[in-house]
Amino acid sequence: MLRLPLMSMAQLVRDRVQHASTRSFISIGDMPGSRRAAECELSRLALAGDLIRVRKGLYWKGPMTAVGMPRPRPLEVGLAVAGQGAGPAGLTAAAFLGLTSQVPAAETVAVAGRAPAPLRAVRFVSRSIERRIRSLKPVEVAVIEVLRDGPNSVEAAWAEFGETVRRLAAEHRIRPSLITEQVHAEHHIAARQRWGELG
Repeated sequence: MLRLPLMSMAQLVRDRVQHASTRSFISIGDMPGSRRAAECELSRLALAGDLIRVRKGLYWKGPMTAVGMPRPRPLEVGLAVAGQGAGPAGLTAAAFLGLTSQVPAAETVAVAGRAPAPLRAVRFVSRSIERRIRSLKPVEVAVIEVLRDGPNSVEAAWAEFGETVRRLAAEHRIRPSLITEQVHAEHHIAARQRWGELG
């Protein structure tokens, strides 16, 4: 009698994983049933090569290749761990926006709120919790982080940053009104001035 619910729960977890998009992260918190049952089944799927365990409670469903499933990129992991309102920061932000050819030794992720412990090849910096409240996208966070760091953070001319921002807005990939709200809420005077100059 006790085995049937456990078997049914395992099938529910497998179904959820099967229907998850390729190149997506799967959290134990998103699974039905108890955490223990979900952890057991996700661990089994990872041992079988159907998932990759990224860290406790977080798994990756990548594309299957002839040599197995490739691991996610460090920035992808960092953004998944950091959660909503997070995005690239520092040199990672400039590279994300195509404003530098430099490759950071470790990816930097700005977290909306308290920064988690660093991961391999990923470090976190803490930023305003309002970024999460406004549901900022990673690309919007990258724009704000470059605004904070200023012209010295990009390899290209600063005017190219303005062109990039205008292109992203035209493609509806960023929401300038939300960036304006966030820049003013963070009270970063230099970032506010630089954003105003772009307008």
